[in-house]
Amino acid sequence: MFRPVAVVLVFGFTLVVAACTSSTEPTTTLDLPSPIDTTTTTAPPPDATTSTTIGTVEIPGTASESLDPGVVDQMREELAALMVQAEEVRGLPFLSVPTVVILDEAEFTERVGAIFAEELDEADMAIDSRYYSLIGMLPEGTDLYSLFVELFKEGVVGFYDLDETEMVVPAAQDGFTPLQRMAVVHELVHALTDQHFEFGDSLTTVDDEGNGDDSSAMRAVGEGDAQRASFVYLESLSPADAVAAVTEALLIDSTVFNAAPAWIQSDLLFPYEQGLTFTSAVIGDGGLAAVDAAYVDPPSTTEQILNYDKYVVREGTRNLAPITAELVGWEIHDEGSFGEWGLRLVLGESIPRGDATQAAAGWGNDDYRVFSRGDDVAFVMSYIGDAERDAEELADALIAHIGTSMAGGPAVESGGGLLYDQADIYVFLDRVDDQVFWIASTNKAAGADLRSQLGL
Repeated sequence: MFRPVAVVLVFGFTLVVAACTSSTEPTTTLDLPSPIDTTTTTAPPPDATTSTTIGTVEIPGTASESLDPGVVDQMREELAALMVQAEEVRGLPFLSVPTVVILDEAEFTERVGAIFAEELDEADMAIDSRYYSLIGMLPEGTDLYSLFVELFKEGVVGFYDLDETEMVVPAAQDGFTPLQRMAVVHELVHALTDQHFEFGDSLTTVDDEGNGDDSSAMRAVGEGDAQRASFVYLESLSPADAVAAVTEALLIDSTVFNAAPAWIQSDLLFPYEQGLTFTSAVIGDGGLAAVDAAYVDPPSTTEQILNYDKYVVREGTRNLAPITAELVGWEIHDEGSFGEWGLRLVLGESIPRGDATQAAAGWGNDDYRVFSRGDDVAFVMSYIGDAERDAEELADALIAHIGTSMAGGPAVESGGGLLYDQADIYVFLDRVDDQVFWIASTNKAAGADLRSQLGL
């Protein structure tokens, strides 16, 4: 549900997921390519910009000037070996050796901070905070921007920069720990699939031109694939190293993550957890070749990620007229689709999780717009279910959500729908056959205007 950034990250808390998952991963026989030759190593000169020769292959990249050249050399040797293992667990060869940037703690933190300073706009996220508060997903006054800054400071342990096409890893003075090696394998798989399937360009296009739900689905393919690879790598470790990796994962400080609203935790983990489940199903059905095919013809909705059978038949969306409503003097802050996953997140804090899953399961399509003007926000959504019963289930779930989590006051019947405008905000909900319409606004006149434009 959040705007993506131009990197694919591995968070410490996602490695806990991989390390602590039971070993129910489908066994796959890999048709392995010829790995990178690692029989000899030529040390690089002690320079901040270096490349290490591994056999006939050089590992290009840079390193912080503060780092001991010997440490950098050792890390590059370990990275070369991990490249071989990434090729093996993923069943693809590197078309070219990825650029690797090794940074000391200060420079790694600075680079992560620079990425999110560019990608996360504080003013936009202030509007997001008011919007999520309006629809009952955040306490009023939540500083969403600061929360995410702290989350990223706490969680990022490495990343593959899609724009720069380079691996960025923090320095390991004593060599990589087993958990760090898992993280590197994870990111190397991103580099592999970017080379073979131009995943970075495809993801950027969907991020820019899609509806948000399709972007979440595509991201789940990449993260699920990389997560599976790190899990397979974990299983290849010696018992002592495997225990060390799990132990280190469990000791990661995830204080900020654990304190975040549950739906934000779930949304951050979605591409890793649900992506892993999806990838496992794909492999069970057609092996790694089927995962390759998922990059070429990716799932277009989170519904297809959550329901593998719907991906198999490529179940699309039902026809639904897009929201065209406008508010004079207001800006369109955001527009897109919740998708099945987004609806689960909206409902999951207000009704039992199983009920939220059931209410979202009949998703056929949806479209929403968020408007802003000063401190005011307004929201309108139209939804169509797979059948009328699905619309009934979602409407019932939203009634419970509005009553539990939104500040609209008691409902009164109005024009066939339910109107909540006896408190500080305006909320209107209506079901017409297999469609559901939901309006909310901190400005009552704007809410009434949106309802009028929808003809409700």
